[in-house]
Parts: sequence; structure tokens; C-alpha cells
Amino acid sequence: MRCAVYVRVSTDDQRDNGYSIDSQLRMIKEYCEKNDYSIVDVYNDAGHSGKDLMRPEMQRLLADIKSKKIDKLIAIKVDRLTRNNYDGFWLLNYCEEHDVKIELILEPYDVSTANGEMIFGMNLVFGQRERKEIGARTKRAMEEMALEHIHPSKAPYGYVRNKDTGHLEIEPIEAQVVKEIFKLCQEGHSTRGIATIMQDNNAYLKQGKWRADRVYKILTNSIYIGIFEYGKYKRKQKDILRVKDYCEPIIDEVTWNATRNVLVKNKHSNYGEFIHLFSGLVKCPICGSIMASSESFKYPNGKQKVYYHLRCKNHNCSGYGLHYNTEKIEVKLRRVLEELTIFMMGTNNEIITCNSTKSNDVKEIEKTIEKLKLQEKKLVDLYLSSTLDVETINHKNEVIKKEIEKLNKKKITLD
Repeated sequence: MRCAVYVRVSTDDQRDNGYSIDSQLRMIKEYCEKNDYSIVDVYNDAGHSGKDLMRPEMQRLLADIKSKKIDKLIAIKVDRLTRNNYDGFWLLNYCEEHDVKIELILEPYDVSTANGEMIFGMNLVFGQRERKEIGARTKRAMEEMALEHIHPSKAPYGYVRNKDTGHLEIEPIEAQVVKEIFKLCQEGHSTRGIATIMQDNNAYLKQGKWRADRVYKILTNSIYIGIFEYGKYKRKQKDILRVKDYCEPIIDEVTWNATRNVLVKNKHSNYGEFIHLFSGLVKCPICGSIMASSESFKYPNGKQKVYYHLRCKNHNCSGYGLHYNTEKIEVKLRRVLEELTIFMMGTNNEIITCNSTKSNDVKEIEKTIEKLKLQEKKLVDLYLSSTLDVETINHKNEVIKKEIEKLNKKKITLD
């Protein structure tokens, strides 16, 4: 048997449960030697959360399963594979599709049976509940720290974190750079322009380079006026925790408010003069990515003329750098709309739009089909457990199939 060994641990798991990577590997290797299994590869996702399957080694494992490189997937417990209920059943079905059997050495049940699948699902539910509880406890602890002005993460540029109290304190050299950045923004410079100036002046930076996104992050961080926004990048606007007088401000509120207007103006090209109608709407005809608005300048007879374009910003696209003239797009769109209007007026036709009632009916049909498919699957389980005779199962199966076929026809009609 060709076996894939999957091990994973996060900081919380290692501290609370003691299942370190080494202990997991030791237990699995002993198990494989005892059962005469051949270990093909070890997939180690140390330090990655089990909230989803988007982990580097898990993705490599899924690719190897698809390539038929393994026959068995070995882990110590189901929560090492995932702590998400949906992902767990998806992984189980994925393995079944590719003839790979899952074996969990500390949870010795056969996942290929109905009872084993049920226990597998229960363990997934408990794992998901535990993950959410850990997340909720961590969230509450971090919020309490923030309310007590103890910075819960790495200090932002311009500040240092006091080792004893955990409070933020101004770092003089970096604070001077922050003031210079806000001053340049107030004067109308773009984030890219400010980054270039910082780079040319060798402005102090511990690591990395001055880039537009780094400058933008500084200009939009309210910590510099003494307000800490916990969860700013991960939470909805209404759920962000804002703590005033969190630390000593580096800039005043007048400067902060003035730079807001400049940022808005710089964010929209030709602010107040030209509206990019297609910005964020038109997709690249080659790669399908949303195209960005841009402009170019020409000087016929010494007078400046502005041309507005759309261009693809996907570096991997063969059409990267190509410009599409917005005026030509508008002309073609206007022609299509005029022809459509003439057609509608001349033939007394009406434009058919999606009816919300029909949409709801389709959803209900889809739900019913899913329920019938589950019943179909249960019949197979009943047949395997020999609780019903073959004739009864075949009759019920035919009834379900006819009902699904009838519902699919009705769905097509509504669509």
C-alpha cells in the first residue's frame, strides 16, 4: 500500500494537545511499519490553521491524489486534516473518487462504511466547534488588550512597543518620516510619487523598499492620530473596534482630514473633470480580468489633449500593456443601445428580465433534487447493510429517478 502521511500543527494545538509534528510522525511511522504500509511522501503543514484546505502541503497532497500516486491517506485524527465540516466531507468524497482510503490512527473507524462516515462527520463538527471557540477566545483576549491600550500585534511604523507595559511609544526617526509623508500628501503628491521621494532620499526603513502600497497604508492608518482600529482589514466596517487616545499621536487631526481629501482626489483620475464610465466594469478580452482606467497626453499644435483608455493590469496576460480607447468603446455601445431601442419601439417587444418568483421556484426545485439524491444515496447504504430486499430498493430508486427527471424538466422550462 502506497501511503501519504499528513501532519499539521498550529501553535494552539501544540500547546493545548501536545500533538507535535515529531510525535505525529513517530506514531504514524510505527503504525505503517506494523501494517506493512509503504510511505510514499510526508506532507507537513506546520503552523497552518485547519480552517480550510488552502495550505501548501494540502494542495500538493490533493494534486498527488488526483495523479494516482497514493492508495491511502494516513493522519492521526480528522482535525489534523481539517477543522471545517464542509471541507472534511469534500475531502472524503474527493478521496473516494480517486480510490484513496483515509485512515486515522487515533480514531480507528472505517470511513467507507455508513457508521464510519457518521462518526467522521461528528468528529468534524466537534473540530469545527473547537476551532471557533479558540477563535472567539483569542478575539476576546485581543480586544481586552486593545481596550487596555496594550498593543496586541507588531508596532506600526513610527512606533515601538514597550516591552514592560505593551503600550506604543513614538520612535523619533520613523515619526519624522511619517510626518514628511503626510506633508507630501497634503501638498498633492500621489502615493507612488511619495514612495519615489522616500526611496530617493533613503528614508529610514528597517526592511524592504518604499512602495506605493506601504505609503498608502501609513496614510490610512488612524493610529497616527491616536486612534487604534482593531480588525480594520479583516472585519466589516460596523464590527471594527475603535479605541481613542490609544497612544501619543504623531500628526494632528487637521493634517489627517486634509490628506483624506487628497487621497480621494488621487484615487479617481481627473477628479471632477472626467468620469471613467467603464472603470471596474469592462473585462480584458484575453484573460477576463477587470481593466483599469488610464490616460495619455498628446500635444497637437502645442495644446494638450487627453486620451482616456482602459488597460489590463494582469502581468501574466498576453494583452498586458495594451490600451483600449474609451471613446471608441462608448461609440460602439451607443450604437448597440440605439439599435436595441429602435427594435423595441418598432416591434412592440418587451425586454424580459429575471423574475424573482421564478428564481425562487428554481431554488426550491434544486433543493428538492438535492434531497432526492440524498435519498438515492441512502438506498445504496440500506442495500449494503441488507435491511431492504433488492426489488424494493430498485422500485424506490426508479421512483426517485423519475421524480428527479420531472423536476429537471420543470427547472429548464423556468430557466
